[in-house]
Amino acid sequence: MAARPTLHRLARLHGIQGSYTDGCGVRRRASAASLQALLRALGAPLASVRQRDIAEATRARLRARWARPVEPVLIAWSGRGADFLLRIPETARGILARCRLRLEDGRTRYWTVRSGRSPAVESGTVDGTRYVARRSPLPRRLPHGYHSLHVEIGARTWSALVVAAPLRGYDDGERSWGAFLPLHALHSADSWGIGDLSDLDALAGWVGSQGGRTVALLPALAAFLGERPFEPSPYLPVSRLFWNELHVDPRRLPEFKQCEPARRLVASRAFRRRVDALRAAPLVDYREAMALRREVIELLARSLDEHPDRRREELRAWAGRHPVAHEYAAFRAIGERLERPWPAWPAAMRPEEIRVESADGDAIRYHVYAQWAAARQVAQLARDNQARGVGLYLDVPVGVHPAGFDVWRHPALFARDAALGAPPDPLFAAGQDWSAPPPHPEAARQDRYAYFRAALAHQMAPAAAVRLDHVMGLHRLFWIPRGGTADDGGYVRYPADELYAIVCLESHRHRTRVVGENLGTVPRYVDAALSRHGLARLHVAQFGIAPSAPDPLPRVPRRAFACVNTHDTPTFAGFLTGRDIDEREGRGGLDAGRAGRERRRRDAEVTALRNALRPGRDDDNGARAGAPRTHSGSDSVAAAGGSPAKELPREETADANLLRACLERLARSAASVVIVNLEDLWLEPDPQNIPGTGPRAYPNWRRRARYGLEVLKKLPGVIAALGRLSRRRTGPT
Repeated sequence: MAARPTLHRLARLHGIQGSYTDGCGVRRRASAASLQALLRALGAPLASVRQRDIAEATRARLRARWARPVEPVLIAWSGRGADFLLRIPETARGILARCRLRLEDGRTRYWTVRSGRSPAVESGTVDGTRYVARRSPLPRRLPHGYHSLHVEIGARTWSALVVAAPLRGYDDGERSWGAFLPLHALHSADSWGIGDLSDLDALAGWVGSQGGRTVALLPALAAFLGERPFEPSPYLPVSRLFWNELHVDPRRLPEFKQCEPARRLVASRAFRRRVDALRAAPLVDYREAMALRREVIELLARSLDEHPDRRREELRAWAGRHPVAHEYAAFRAIGERLERPWPAWPAAMRPEEIRVESADGDAIRYHVYAQWAAARQVAQLARDNQARGVGLYLDVPVGVHPAGFDVWRHPALFARDAALGAPPDPLFAAGQDWSAPPPHPEAARQDRYAYFRAALAHQMAPAAAVRLDHVMGLHRLFWIPRGGTADDGGYVRYPADELYAIVCLESHRHRTRVVGENLGTVPRYVDAALSRHGLARLHVAQFGIAPSAPDPLPRVPRRAFACVNTHDTPTFAGFLTGRDIDEREGRGGLDAGRAGRERRRRDAEVTALRNALRPGRDDDNGARAGAPRTHSGSDSVAAAGGSPAKELPREETADANLLRACLERLARSAASVVIVNLEDLWLEPDPQNIPGTGPRAYPNWRRRARYGLEVLKKLPGVIAALGRLSRRRTGPT
């Protein structure tokens, strides 16, 4: 007897969890209104929560499922036999289907599926017809790649993407360390108020000279920095397919030497004054920095267009291989002209209607040239540093800006009536709304994951490793309906096997290690899946300290990428002093009672950390583990670009030794890579980002590093800490 259609059953058919446990351990059950809103965001034809409408929506979902004989995406793990479910009417006899598999290399394999060869593993009745699903084998020993399966039944043919992938991601087995500094925070005496790719090249070269093998960054993807909407957060990019041209160094482009107007502009007194003002500011001025750089890049683009040479042909060849670059350029050009986000544009400017040539030609030329220049500089930087033994560790954000190019270009791939977020947890009692539209799981499958594959390849191509932001999203994501709060949200499941197969395949194709950001409220099965597929986990030393345990420090997982903190957590100095607790209480995130409990807990954690590591035991300066803890205010270290003689004050050596002991413990662990936040090495108290705060509360993503690159490279404490780390990493575990 068929199950009675209910709202919760309909939700399950669409991958929605009817209940979940939040980060505070509270079991939450979705209301009918929440389920209806989530179902509508997924595109379910649910007019109301009346029984008749629920039943009709359930029939529509089952009809769509059984009417398609084969799923749009199939997985073939290497070394294992693979099959797929073939859904057919129960009365079918004889030859059920003729199959043709076109391999990625052009070869083709044929076979037929006959009735009676395998038992039914699933059945269902829709509109009076009973269907069964039978297993049909795929050819064995498929080469790794994306293959096309065509299944012919009668006069109709259905197709599917077959992802033949290694079970485990790429792993070079190296045991090393690396350094982290956000590109916006990096600066030198030669940069224009924000770190550029030349600064990154210099940093990578210096890290390599100290024995490091990795330089870690935040996402460096295209962003809204000049027009409305304005959004500097690296986790809300305009696109996951294009770079942020703000970090291009125009002076290293060949056109700069031939372009007299550009050289004259850069040498002008007015330009130098603007650069000096950007350098002197403690915070990054994105609008001015972008405007300054764009003036130069526009001149270079115009020069190349007006004085054709081999480089112009290279640009045209690149644009021909990346046709979406012209669409991206048109999107940016129209947005700049209209000065409003694309949902407010005229209907004639939607992607299916727009003509690239109808947009501003100069703006299009600029954006195409800027993306080509960025792609060339990123690729060259990666090649040069790979030759030195240093790789880039890039960050793949889980979301994109709701008014960005990717949502405009692929609207069906995003659930625009919902936003990604997180349920309530101890840090965010009301939950979080990240404003990014969730990827639509079924639409992504129908698209054969073309967009997801392109986004991964874009960042894996130049990277030695990538960090998958919020890796739980390969399994499930928390959706908040439009106009709702986290209390109205719920988890939507994703086809994890298919996503892992693509991640593993792309990982091997680009010889790029993959790290899953598994922080926060993450089910155990996520870590189990990461281990099963050979993907590294993230280990953050600040988390999991158990003051009352015999060994209070958490074990570092094998093959993990280990660090003391992340861009979203307190710095090491801030953690020791409880600066983050003070901040949360100050903005009303904690009441006085809760703040007091948090401080007592933090004091216990810090005491346990000091006792477990005993940093002064064999340190050169003999500082004792129990030395008094001091608050590291912003006036206790040299200003940006200051003299290296203004090293850490003497009274801070106990905290500096504790940090070194913590890093050495990570260095001796089973972690594959230890990532050092360079700002920790001078006990920077201020974080780069405080989640849940807006620009009025805290300058997220805007704080420049206290020291410029030239000074940073000469700080004795920094050099000593990295030297000790390098020695420990090359020793036995």
